[in-house]
Amino acid sequence: MIYSHPDKLLIDHLANVYQLGKKIFAEKKLNFTNLTEIEQALSIILLAHDFGKASNYFQLKLKQTAQQDQSLEQDSNIDLDLSKHSLISALLAYQFADEILKDKILVWIVFITIYRHHSNFKDLEIMLNIADIEWIKLEKQFEQIDFVELDRITLEISEFNFKPSQIKFDSLKSKFSDWRFRKKIRNFQTDDQKDFTYYLISNLLFSILVFADKAEAIFYSKGYSFADLKKVSLKRKTIPDDLVDNYRRAKGWDKSDNKINKKRNEIYNEAVNQINRIDLENDRILSLNVPTGSGKTLSVFSAALKLRKRISQNFRIIYSLPFTSIIDQNYDVFLDVLSNSDLEIDSSIIIKHHYLNAKKYYLDEENNEKQKFDYDISRHLVESWQSEFVVTTFVQLLHSMFSNRNRSLIKFHNLSNSIIILDEVQNIPHKYWLLIKEFLVDLAEKLNCYFIFLTATMPLIYNEKKSEIKELAINKIDHFKFFDRIKLDTRIYNKGMNMDQFKKFIKAELIEFANKSFLIILNTIKTSLDIYQYLEELKTAGIISADLIYLSTNIIPGERIKRIKAIKKEKSPIIVSTQMVEAGVDIDLDRVYRDFAPLDSINQSCGRCNRNFDQNNKGTVKLFKLINENHNNKEYAAYIYDDILLNITSEIINEFPEIIAEHNFFKMNQHYFKKINQVKSDDSSENLLSKIKSLRYEKSFFKDGDKEVFNLIVNNYRTVNLFMAVDEFAEKIWEAYLKIRNIAGNDLETFMCKKAKFEEIKKEFLSYVITIPEKVAQKHLSDEQLQDNFNYISPFQIDDVYYHSTGFKRGEVEIQSFF
Repeated sequence: MIYSHPDKLLIDHLANVYQLGKKIFAEKKLNFTNLTEIEQALSIILLAHDFGKASNYFQLKLKQTAQQDQSLEQDSNIDLDLSKHSLISALLAYQFADEILKDKILVWIVFITIYRHHSNFKDLEIMLNIADIEWIKLEKQFEQIDFVELDRITLEISEFNFKPSQIKFDSLKSKFSDWRFRKKIRNFQTDDQKDFTYYLISNLLFSILVFADKAEAIFYSKGYSFADLKKVSLKRKTIPDDLVDNYRRAKGWDKSDNKINKKRNEIYNEAVNQINRIDLENDRILSLNVPTGSGKTLSVFSAALKLRKRISQNFRIIYSLPFTSIIDQNYDVFLDVLSNSDLEIDSSIIIKHHYLNAKKYYLDEENNEKQKFDYDISRHLVESWQSEFVVTTFVQLLHSMFSNRNRSLIKFHNLSNSIIILDEVQNIPHKYWLLIKEFLVDLAEKLNCYFIFLTATMPLIYNEKKSEIKELAINKIDHFKFFDRIKLDTRIYNKGMNMDQFKKFIKAELIEFANKSFLIILNTIKTSLDIYQYLEELKTAGIISADLIYLSTNIIPGERIKRIKAIKKEKSPIIVSTQMVEAGVDIDLDRVYRDFAPLDSINQSCGRCNRNFDQNNKGTVKLFKLINENHNNKEYAAYIYDDILLNITSEIINEFPEIIAEHNFFKMNQHYFKKINQVKSDDSSENLLSKIKSLRYEKSFFKDGDKEVFNLIVNNYRTVNLFMAVDEFAEKIWEAYLKIRNIAGNDLETFMCKKAKFEEIKKEFLSYVITIPEKVAQKHLSDEQLQDNFNYISPFQIDDVYYHSTGFKRGEVEIQSFF
């Protein structure tokens, strides 16, 4: 008997993976011209991906693993290299595919998909280049394969009339070694590929295989049947398209006489009505470009549900945001809407996925009991986006599109037949605009999906005037004119101020407007700490009396959440913060003071002022420019922002009056992104475009070893994680962490057990963790203390390194840091 896993027959595993993968593909509505041949390629991949397990070497290794008999390796002389199955499986599949498929690039894709299905993609040319030493091992493996069993498996579970026993090793070796074969690969990689067809096919087939293969193995190992697996991965749920309509009606918002709610209703109705008018074949890139505070989140949710019904209920909705800090906030809104219906809410309906979130997946059963899956299954289902509605980050979304990594690509197949919303899309770096523009168009067409860009400040990735993007808010200019909640005061911006000058200025403002609430946004943690400490001195002296609140990533996450909630209850607080407060934090202040920044960040700051539209008291946002007199009067903005963006922002601001009304923001943003589009460099995008199209995976996404080329978040300095034991609960969480870490064993099962247990405390644990530059940490901690993944700051150390009010005691450091 030939086995794939302990106690699992190879034929059963391959039959299940084959059936599941084929079913996933069959349910996809795709727009490739050679769809029939692509499906044949997938069938070969699913069938042959573990053919190498039919070798005597693998079977002996499997017995050793099952028996945990270390002596078996010595007795049987098992060579662990010879027991590997991926490359020999890929080689056998290559001959299979070469006889059946006309498109020889697809034959290559069959090979690389199987070869790398337990690891990451490399460049096509590297993956198709087999070294001489590998051929020696492959021949030994080939000679030990049970071809009789493979013939039986092929004929029994597939539609192919092909016998693996017909494969000749020498002909395979000569084919891979032939100079004409090598030349074809080089020509493919050097010719300009017109689109992303082969990249999309490669990722799609790889994703389906990896998902089906891992799912089948994990479910079996946990005692679940194949029927259980099919139920979880194939069964889809219907979500009513009037869900948000009913929710708004229940809240009374649809009939509100409030001026701002009337405008929100107008925008809402516009967006959902436009969905019924779009051309489903050609209008695949959509936008909802409306002001901050206009209810765009619920509007786009409703529009997506109505689009989903119009196309097909089987289309997923993927809602992505730039920051993990605002995922919970938006997820709670969606969950509240869903809970207002008759739906049984479980993980098949909605999940959130980001690196901080615990991987938990559960289903509601008919008897109202929850079926909770363990960590291995939950992680697999969450990371592959097995849900109707996924709330995630730009990092998770874009790294599933642009990656060579197994773990990122596992969800790629679920990008097909989906409605993908990018909220605050202006946060995508301009160097990737061209890449995004070209790739999303091709992906949307071939994988049959839709994109909705959601923002108050729309970047010029697509040109609306050239019909490259379809706007859902057709009267958006009127909507921007309506919102006149604030004035942006730039009178002091051009003068520039050092810290002493700014302190005198803000002191005068606080005294003059003592009955107002304040938000002061600084660009670096160092300057934010300096200003906060100055305000504490003013309060101690009785010059100001309002409550002071400090916000930045210098404070543990759990405390930041408490403070944000407290702000909503305070009457007239004074808040000092870094730009972390711009990231969708739902707070509303009378007066906002913003250190110079790119225009889109300034817009986000304005969104924290008079957010709820107090018509009797227009909000004020004052822009100032803080300079470091100890560093040649360098602007603090220049420490963290792109010079191009800062220069363009200066140009735009100087084109407008010193006091800018909010209804001018739309025009400002248009000028801003137009100028960026004119001066931005497309080098990064163009470099990636040609490599991605020709399947140069590693050259596309990595250089200098493991340094990522496509990366949305760039840190140019080393950082460390500090666990701050600020209270008794933190001590208990740390003790629980140590128990998990000290579980004995170095095998995979122990490793996964540790991960599963950590998931149970992950959210609470990370609420006590701050990330700071290593250079800053070294001011207080020795090198010996900075060796662990998480560095423990005990209750005895806390007072030395951490203030409750402002967080980690940074002291004087040379570099300016913001996280």
